[in-house]
Amino acid sequence: MSIRFELIVFFLVISVIPLSAVIYASYDYSKDAIRGSVMTNLVVATENTGRAIDDWMASRKEDIRIISTIAGSTEKEKLAGYLYTFENEHQGVYEEFFLLDKNGNITFSTLNRTGNAGKEPYFTETLRGNLYISDVSLSSVTGLPEIIITNPIKRNDTITGVLGARVSMENLYTVIESIDIGKLGEVFIVNNKGELIFHENRSKILLEKINNNLAVKEVTYEKRGIGEYINYNGEDVLGSYYWLPLYRWGLIVEENKNEAYAEVLSLGRLIVGISSIAVFCVILLAFFISKRLTKPIDSLKNGAHSLVSGHFKTIPISSNNEIGELTEIFNQTAKELLDIRKKLETKIEIANKDLEEKNRELIIANEELKKLDSLKSDFISLVSHELKTPLSAIRTSAEFLESEEVKDSNVEKEMLENIILSTDRLTRLINNILDLSKIEAGKMEFHFEQVNFHEIAKVALENIRPLALKKNITISIEIPDNLSPVLGDREKLIIVLNNLIGNALKFTQNEGRILLSAKDDQDGIMVRVEDTGIGIENDKLVKIFDKFYQVDSTSRRKIGGSGLGLSISSGIIKAHGSEIYVESEPGAGSNFFFVLKKFDKR
Repeated sequence: MSIRFELIVFFLVISVIPLSAVIYASYDYSKDAIRGSVMTNLVVATENTGRAIDDWMASRKEDIRIISTIAGSTEKEKLAGYLYTFENEHQGVYEEFFLLDKNGNITFSTLNRTGNAGKEPYFTETLRGNLYISDVSLSSVTGLPEIIITNPIKRNDTITGVLGARVSMENLYTVIESIDIGKLGEVFIVNNKGELIFHENRSKILLEKINNNLAVKEVTYEKRGIGEYINYNGEDVLGSYYWLPLYRWGLIVEENKNEAYAEVLSLGRLIVGISSIAVFCVILLAFFISKRLTKPIDSLKNGAHSLVSGHFKTIPISSNNEIGELTEIFNQTAKELLDIRKKLETKIEIANKDLEEKNRELIIANEELKKLDSLKSDFISLVSHELKTPLSAIRTSAEFLESEEVKDSNVEKEMLENIILSTDRLTRLINNILDLSKIEAGKMEFHFEQVNFHEIAKVALENIRPLALKKNITISIEIPDNLSPVLGDREKLIIVLNNLIGNALKFTQNEGRILLSAKDDQDGIMVRVEDTGIGIENDKLVKIFDKFYQVDSTSRRKIGGSGLGLSISSGIIKAHGSEIYVESEPGAGSNFFFVLKKFDKR
């Protein structure tokens, strides 16, 4: 075996194997990253569609509640005109409005229907005082999917009848069909029986039942998630499923697996191409370097053969000197090569460290971008959720006031109060966003002075006490009369107490207790807000001061709020040189506390 062949094999071993390992590791990492990104995007798209469905349904329920309030104090002829106008303004959403008396008789219908609905669930359930949403069914009028929403009509807190509406699902279907699922993807909704209640092929709705589908089985067990499986058409898909508990619907979004992972396949082809080029270049380089390295040895070998064969006339004794000189040259060359290699290794090491540092910076920047993108999504979701409902209430109330010729003062007052409350809600949200922006930009102005904490505690308590009385919640103060004054911004500290007590009030059940206390503690005073509410899970304690964060989506729907109060409070307390801390256990209430500096009279 020749030295040249051995050198070629050596270069291939030390180059191709590590190169292949690096390429494979890079491909494997990139593949997992792409798959994770695809799954995340599909889950986000599914959740956004679920929230869009919740928002759409919330608007329908709010419309029915407001109209039933109007119906309780409006003459039938004027109410009929209002309903026809409302139906025309929401073209395509409402197929029919109808009124039922306490015996289930239809006393009015925008489709001029008559009859009795006394045995229908939407009538019997609503007479109990609750808003009712029916299952999806095919309309007897249009033959298209619809739901029926009913709400009791009350006069002087007594149920006098039922307001009902047939709501077409086509408008909601248009919202759902906007989700991007690729050319070969599919989105559909099933009820808790596995029956299709939404599909792009309308002829399948309520006429087909899907059983052999992993996502349908999971979602009908009220689960949410994502996975790879074979769908009911026998295709490999990536499916995301989302349970909507309020309506007993299961949203399933499926994307063709090959289409979803198209970037992974493209990356694989690119890696194979790059690997082939790299191996070819390594082989060429090995042949070139081996030839240069073995050429002097070949010359010496040929000279030795010539000498042995007698081609040379004579071999001077000084040939030993020539061999020594060759050895010295070789040694010198080897030394230079070692120096070059050392320098190259040093440069490579420096370059690797620089690359590692740049990679860490890129990872940090990427995480920040993800965080910013998440905050953007939270902000959009917050604004769409928090602004849509009050704006809808304002519009509906205003339209009613504008349409009335002879106005009932009590109803007019109630509509005006609805407008004022909704306007106050919008104002609070906007002010919270502006305050948080000022805090993060360091532009919020603080006026530090001597503050009597007992005084600001009373102001904060007066602001929140009416809400506490409605829930029959006891709010107590334990602040000694001789409590030391603190150094702080009076108005900002009132905001903090309002947010903390208001937050405790939201999450404390009726007849619960809230305690605001303060006591001297070395160089400051310790302030505590304790409640007997639902508590917070340990893994969520570190997140509750993040902006837009809600403990869970259910809380947001039931209780409301922008998720900014605790973040703003934390920023204000930090500006006072302290931190807000929290201790809590699920079901055992929460304890928020912080320390304020005492006022130094010197």
